[in-house]
Amino acid sequence: MTNEGGTRRFRIRLERPEGTFTFDAASDEYLLYSMIDAGIETPYICEQGWCLACAARLVSGTVDRSNALTVYPQDAEAGFLLLCSTKPCSDLVLMLDERQTRRDMMQHRIEHNQLARAYPPGARLRFRRGRATARVDACTRSATGTRTDEPATSAQMGLIGPKPT
Repeated sequence: MTNEGGTRRFRIRLERPEGTFTFDAASDEYLLYSMIDAGIETPYICEQGWCLACAARLVSGTVDRSNALTVYPQDAEAGFLLLCSTKPCSDLVLMLDERQTRRDMMQHRIEHNQLARAYPPGARLRFRRGRATARVDACTRSATGTRTDEPATSAQMGLIGPKPT
């Protein structure tokens, strides 16, 4: 389904030990914020795909993980994702046990020697935190808007340029 702005929305089913929750998520928003908007609490810390606090398992569906600072093909193959840096490309079924899923993902990374403690090459240039509206919908690679989390330029803040009269 799509809304009036043309953004596609998907139905997400979240299976947790305390029950099953459903919510809608836009293709240009990270799953974490769609959950928060739906009133579903979940742990998160770094909001950039680094700390694993918001780890979940993908049971079915297609996602875009390209904005995570640390994302490994082995994570995707094992069905892990990070809610703060993953956008939906289809309806999804996710599993999330707030304690066990993070432990499982950490153990998976230990077993695959993927405990990088430095930013991957070029990642500092992509630093972001929080909500974002994608420049390009990664599911279709079509333009959908502009990022809302980029810092303002000096000119936008009025620090350079002509003096006000």
